[in-house]
Amino acid sequence: MADLFETINDWLLGQALGDDSFEETLKGLANRLLDGGVPVARISVGRSILHPVIGFIDVQWNRDSDRVMVQQIPRIGMGSALSGNSPFADITRKKFNVLRADLTDPAEVARYEIFADLAQKGVTGYVAFGRRFGMVNAHHAGIPTDFRGATLSFATKRFSGFSSDDLEGLERIISALCVCIRIDNDGFVASELLETYLGRISGKQVLSGQIERGDGRKIDCAIFYSDLRGSLGMSQELDTQTYLDTVNAYFDCTATAVADHGGEVLKFIGDGVLAIFPFDDTTRPRANMCAAALASAREAFARATHTNKTRQKEGLPEISFGIALHVGSVIYGNVGTAKRLDFTATGPAVGLAARVEQLTRSVDAPLLATAEFAALIREEGAELAPQNLRGFQDAVALVSYPIDS
Repeated sequence: MADLFETINDWLLGQALGDDSFEETLKGLANRLLDGGVPVARISVGRSILHPVIGFIDVQWNRDSDRVMVQQIPRIGMGSALSGNSPFADITRKKFNVLRADLTDPAEVARYEIFADLAQKGVTGYVAFGRRFGMVNAHHAGIPTDFRGATLSFATKRFSGFSSDDLEGLERIISALCVCIRIDNDGFVASELLETYLGRISGKQVLSGQIERGDGRKIDCAIFYSDLRGSLGMSQELDTQTYLDTVNAYFDCTATAVADHGGEVLKFIGDGVLAIFPFDDTTRPRANMCAAALASAREAFARATHTNKTRQKEGLPEISFGIALHVGSVIYGNVGTAKRLDFTATGPAVGLAARVEQLTRSVDAPLLATAEFAALIREEGAELAPQNLRGFQDAVALVSYPIDS
């Protein structure tokens, strides 16, 4: 007959193949241990993550609250976290793979600052395990070159601490628990990278299975199109790093404003930005999303004004750009070849927005919208004479808006 830890081991492997989050799995593990007579008071999992910003993630369950708390530690703080005096740091540095401590013994309590804190909260026994898995991460000074994997600790408040059977059993489930962690890491990284490179909405579409070439649909949306002015000249006048910093500063102004207002940046086209604000009758009504698109455009200009004050002091060229707003149906989905796909929006409405943005220079109006867009918001703009645009038969009615609301 299988014992408690064997059944938990099998359950953890099942969890690894399921859809529950790691937080749900950790809480389930804690309650299974409690139900099986193992008096855990705290479980903590510190795991490394291959991410451009996040260094590792700490997940903790506490019996007092029966809640799971998650803390993300940025890469910038990893060096100090791993060089300090803690069980996590020592296990990461491979001083040992297993650490057992009797926190009723003052000498043991004195080993680590966290032991004093746990002992003060009534913890009597502590055990931690280290497991290495995943890709080697050697990108930051002061961090062990093979830093990867997880440390897992269990604490109890039972007067006599953990029994030898408890300790042996907990060690038996560590590998299966690490399988859950690694799979959750992979899912987290995939989701984060898809959001970083495709955007939040498009990333979810791909994760939901919209991955084949030709997968897509028509959607109604507001379209935001912007282009950096003077880019060609700056690319010739500035050194490579300064030019790239300038382009990134422009993207910080425009793309960040779009994301903050519920839009989706679909593409950085050289030094241009294509973004959409999809409509949904329930959660994203047309009028609201058009108002959000207009607000994001004004936020982009406000950010540029703030950024240019610093750039002027540093002797750098100012960031200048135009923005066009339009509404229409776009074809939203996967295009490309069998080996290289792009998730984007295409169609005449996108082309029209790009043409309108080009007019922001000649009509000296940095923020232009089509009449179709203007009809969906309350604010009135200044109507311009209809303009003939390359590739479109009929003249297009336009409205300009002040960049300040």
